[in-house]
Amino acid sequence: MNVIVKAAEYVRVEGDHWEVEVAEDSEVPSTLEEHHVRIRVKACGLTQQDFEVVSNIHRSKARLPLGHEISGVIKEVGPNANLFNVGDEVVGLLPLNWPHSGCAEECVAPEYCLVAKPGAVSHVDAAGCVSGGVRAYTALHYAAHVCGGETVLVCNGSSPEGIIAIQLAQLWNARVLATASTHEEAVFLESHRPPLAQVIEVGKYRRSLVDVCLEETGGLGIDCVLDCASSSIDLSSGAGRMSTPSSTPSSPTPSRQGGQPSLHEFFSCLAVGGRFVTADRTLQLDPPHSDLLYMKGGSVCFLNEHTWLLSSGQQGRYMHMLSDLVEKVNTKKINPSIHHTVELANVPQAFKQLSDCVIGKVVMRMAD
Repeated sequence: MNVIVKAAEYVRVEGDHWEVEVAEDSEVPSTLEEHHVRIRVKACGLTQQDFEVVSNIHRSKARLPLGHEISGVIKEVGPNANLFNVGDEVVGLLPLNWPHSGCAEECVAPEYCLVAKPGAVSHVDAAGCVSGGVRAYTALHYAAHVCGGETVLVCNGSSPEGIIAIQLAQLWNARVLATASTHEEAVFLESHRPPLAQVIEVGKYRRSLVDVCLEETGGLGIDCVLDCASSSIDLSSGAGRMSTPSSTPSSPTPSRQGGQPSLHEFFSCLAVGGRFVTADRTLQLDPPHSDLLYMKGGSVCFLNEHTWLLSSGQQGRYMHMLSDLVEKVNTKKINPSIHHTVELANVPQAFKQLSDCVIGKVVMRMAD
């Protein structure tokens, strides 16, 4: 027999049309498996997941789980779960193939997905830094191997991932530039302390992104371009996305007013041995882009923070990384930017407006 809880879920309403709803009859197991724990959820970060990926994982289901970035209190532990005790405060990232919503009154999770939450860190801040923090940490440390003295360009720097990536890169003594899509984002980034080397408001500059970056680096180029929000590249021409053999790559023209930089511009910004890290799973390279990367000795790396939870061989690295992130939040070396919080009942409306929140993270907070 399962436990009935209130949870936000994707619900199929007609055909292939899905909507976010708060279900009153969501089920979680009443009996825990060996290394599982039951968590009374206090906060859950809201992120627009790649719905095609989520639906492919959970095939033929009328409801799909929503919310993976959780913070809460251990309510019960499984027979062989020995990392936590009842009453411990924890934070973690649920696997992408996990059948239960994290955006719920309570959820069941594997203990190896969680780490202890310091008491000085609020549940909202903890949940607000999990996904973006793991993504940024993975991109900078494990994918790009950023070192002190290198130059990093963070695309969409005001996004939840971008904000944490900027702070991590600065902690590791990298020189950081960031792009902003609006004047509001640019003002936010310019107020960041310590200050960034350059805030590039896309569409404002008459010069191309390439000219700005080369000037800032003395003509050497950017060591790492980080596209961790997967929405920072011009989609108008289709270049750099799923394409047919007859499609034409974008031309190396400057960014247009109000448009995003093209893939060609980002590759042209790279230094010799530069790394382009992207969270866009649909990115494909046209031959001119491959030639450009070949001549620079550059590389492209795809970024998916949920990969850590798909293999038991990576649990140690994942838990070390998440513990380090939470400790940095505890010591104020990283400060998550929370746009606003919502109650569980208001999650459906919050999801409809999620794309309008261009700065910081939206977090579901359970009422006390």
